[in-house]
Amino acid sequence: MAESVQVAVAGTALVEVGAIGLGALLTHLAVTAAADVTGILAAGTIAVLGFFIIPNRRHDAKRELREKIETLRTHLMGSLTAQFDREIEASLRRIDEAIAPYTRFIRAERDKLTAVHGELETVDEGLVRLRARVEGL
Repeated sequence: MAESVQVAVAGTALVEVGAIGLGALLTHLAVTAAADVTGILAAGTIAVLGFFIIPNRRHDAKRELREKIETLRTHLMGSLTAQFDREIEASLRRIDEAIAPYTRFIRAERDKLTAVHGELETVDEGLVRLRARVEGL
């Protein structure tokens, strides 16, 4: 009888251990399956979000790049225009300096010619008067 009680307790213990093992196995499988399903759902959600997030980020990056390029273009055009204006002013100044002696010479000659022209007009008027006097004699 003691032996049969021992066998019964051992059998019950074995059944309990088997049930615990089976429960643990089923729990593990259920958690793993749930985790797999949850993981698949999470991966699927991330993939779907990736279809929206990546193009949105790319769009933002393109917009930011266009803005930076436009700022750079504006700055570059301003710098080039300013440099071009400085170069034109410097070139005009060098040209003025180079032709200054000729300009002074031309002004002096013009003043001489104007004075000579004035004298010629005076002489011409004198000749007209003299001719009138000669014709009047």
